[in-house]
Amino acid sequence: MIGIALGELLGDVAGGRMPSGLMGSLMLLRIPDVLSTIIPLSIFVAIIWGTGRMYRDQEMSVMRASGFNLLMLLRPLFNLLMPVAVFLLAVDLFVAPKAAGTVQKKLEEAYRTATEWGLQAGQFHVFKGGDLVLYVESVDKDGRTLRNIFIQQRQNEREQVWSAKQGYYWLDKEAGERYLTLEDGQITEGGTEALDFGIIHFSRNDLRLPPPEHRVKAVALEARASSDIMFSAHLEDIAEIQWRFSPAIAIIVLGMLAIPLSHSAPRESRGGRVILGILTYTIYANVLYMWRSWIAKGDLPPVLGLWWVHLLVFIAALAWLKRQGRMVGKG
Repeated sequence: MIGIALGELLGDVAGGRMPSGLMGSLMLLRIPDVLSTIIPLSIFVAIIWGTGRMYRDQEMSVMRASGFNLLMLLRPLFNLLMPVAVFLLAVDLFVAPKAAGTVQKKLEEAYRTATEWGLQAGQFHVFKGGDLVLYVESVDKDGRTLRNIFIQQRQNEREQVWSAKQGYYWLDKEAGERYLTLEDGQITEGGTEALDFGIIHFSRNDLRLPPPEHRVKAVALEARASSDIMFSAHLEDIAEIQWRFSPAIAIIVLGMLAIPLSHSAPRESRGGRVILGILTYTIYANVLYMWRSWIAKGDLPPVLGLWWVHLLVFIAALAWLKRQGRMVGKG
């Protein structure tokens, strides 16, 4: 999961959508989101592995013969699951939205200085698929003042070469657009098929830079507080708040499912049940992902929500337990 998150961040840096200087802090801020995915799977696999060993070593048979029953197994199981579920609920409802909001603020602040966003000295910066190339010889300590600037622009069959002794990087807060103000320079313009070149000298000229396509939107849904969307009637808000409750519910459901899934014969491979559990978790998680997207788009009723997925898996776990004959006696 950390590798996937790192790959996404590296892709954003390479595409100019994120400053490289923020990678470390953004990786740390991605941890709450990663925990919501990895902890339920980890607990699920751990229960399968632990109880599966008891079956393979015939410990479960001895315990059953001594009067051990299902309820006795559920008690220590829920002693593990309930604290972890409460922890995940706190992370998804409070910590993860706060971390997403911090990510958004850091990216917005990075707009304000050229060095943080990536206009670094001695490097060619390519925008618009190569239609705009920017080179800056040096950047002053204030992060805004640029020295000896070279710019090449291409529009259809025409090309422009801008050069200036100095310039300033600034952000239009209202429009959210980045600009370069160039001073004491010239523009050389011409065509690729003809020799009609022209030179324009200027004392000052403003150039709007293309907006970086960063992942965090102006108002990111994942950064909104849970209290703001808890009772919202918007479909996206409904899908989001149900999604934040899902990891805590899923860890209870998966814990119940892990009991029948861990049943194995004495000579059965140790990894077989774990692989089956991972496949089960993958199907479960993907159904939740798809249903969340459909609810947000209005394709499915929000009243049904994600709850039916958890309920269906929970009922399947109980049915599987009963089929294997483990609901015997009373605790």
